[in-house]
Formats: sequence, structure tokens, C-alpha cells
Amino acid sequence: MRASLRRQLLHFAADLSALVEDPGDLHHGFDLLTRSYTTPAADAARASLRADPAIQPLLKERYWGAWPSAQELLQLPPDSLGHRYAIWFAAAGGQPLPDPVLEPDTAGDEAWLHQRVRHTHDLWHVVSGCPPTPAGEAALSAIHVMQLRWPGSAMLLGADLMHRCLQGATPGEPDIGLAVAYGLQLGATCAPLLAQRWEQGWERPLAQWREQLGIAALVARGPFATSA
Repeated sequence: MRASLRRQLLHFAADLSALVEDPGDLHHGFDLLTRSYTTPAADAARASLRADPAIQPLLKERYWGAWPSAQELLQLPPDSLGHRYAIWFAAAGGQPLPDPVLEPDTAGDEAWLHQRVRHTHDLWHVVSGCPPTPAGEAALSAIHVMQLRWPGSAMLLGADLMHRCLQGATPGEPDIGLAVAYGLQLGATCAPLLAQRWEQGWERPLAQWREQLGIAALVARGPFATSA
């Protein structure tokens, strides 16, 4: 085994061990994602996203619309995407995810892809009905696996499932296995989330967005239906 591969596997093993013990360990979670960006699987995932005809128009213009403040979003109708996003964001702690750590020579298209995925992470939570809980995060990782083919997301899922095997279910939470199955099905069914111009539809009803994406019925019968 090459020395570089051995070092990479040791780093992954350390991150995964910490996440099996505590799936909410953000330090090791982000470290695992960052290290996964340099793998051949990540290269293939980015190539697939760049070739997606639904994503290409946004990528070509490096699309980024206006993001109103939380106070502005709360002024929108209660059933709107923007209002629901502001409520969700506050319940999740009101802190945006840190920017992804990329190699200094990362090309512009790849930087946009990573930034866009990270910046819209919480919006994907809202649209998919996945709460900011361990089961909700596991479901969103499954959506990432299906829609982005992110290798880091697959490894996060492995840690979640191993934690469930060793520690048991989290009281009051849907079973992690059900959450993962839901995320995989939703990710396979849903129109590409990365191809959406969310910023042009803050005022649109969330239900309308879900209908457009083809997931309204799935969200309504999913394991998080009561909180969606």
C-alpha cells in the first residue's frame, strides 16, 4: 500500500471513529468531508455534476441570487419557502455552515459547486422536510449520496449506521435506517436540488416547490412528516 494512501486511510479512520461515537461531532465531520474532496470518487462526482444539463446553466453563470436577512424572510407569507427557511434556521441554531475548505488551486467551477452545496445545505433540509437532528442529518447525507455522489456523505452515512448498531436508537427520533432509506428514495426521486434558483422563489409556497420537484407525496408520508 502506498504511504500516501495509508496516511489518508488513517485520517479517515480517526474521523470515522469519532463520528461513530458522536455523530454530531462537527469538527471530525467537516474534516472527513474536506479530506474526501481530494479522492478520485470526488473527482468523478464533480465531473458528473458539471455534465448535468440541468446544472450547467447555473454553473456557467456561477449563479448566486440575493439572500435576504432573517428578518426580511420572516415578513414573507408563513407558508413561503423564505419564511419556513428562516424559522428552520433559527431552530437549528442560527449559524451558517462554514465554507468548505478547498485546495488553493481549485478551479472556479469546482469552487462554485462546493460553495453552492454548502451554502444551500439548510435549504435542502427545509425542502426535504429533514429536521436538524441526527436522523435528519443522516437523511440529508443520503440525499447527497444520490444527487451528488459525494464520497464524504457516504462515509458519514456509514458512521451514522455504525453508531446505531453500537449505541442503539436515539430516543424520540425516527430510526436511522428509516431516515437513510427516506433520504435515498427522495434523492433518487427529486429533481436536481443543485439546479434550483432558490433565490428567485423565496415568496413561493414551500408546498409548490415540493410539487415542482416531484417530492410532495414522499415528504408527506416520510418519517419526518409531522415536522415537515
